[in-house]
Amino acid sequence: MARNLDEFANDLTTVTQQIVQAATQNARTTAQARALYQAAATGGEDAVRAAASHMSTADLQAIKKQLER
Repeated sequence: MARNLDEFANDLTTVTQQIVQAATQNARTTAQARALYQAAATGGEDAVRAAASHMSTADLQAIKKQLER
């Protein structure tokens, strides 16, 4: 627990940065999932493969995790 206002402010800044980072990653994952959906809707499997080929393994795993929720 924070012992003074400076520690509290530092803790609050750290938590805020973590929240922003998580929200940014979630938005990126959502945008990438949307790109895959759009590719599937308009171009089928080849279009999905082409879209996915520009994504990292970590990105694809994040999309999979998001879809499993």
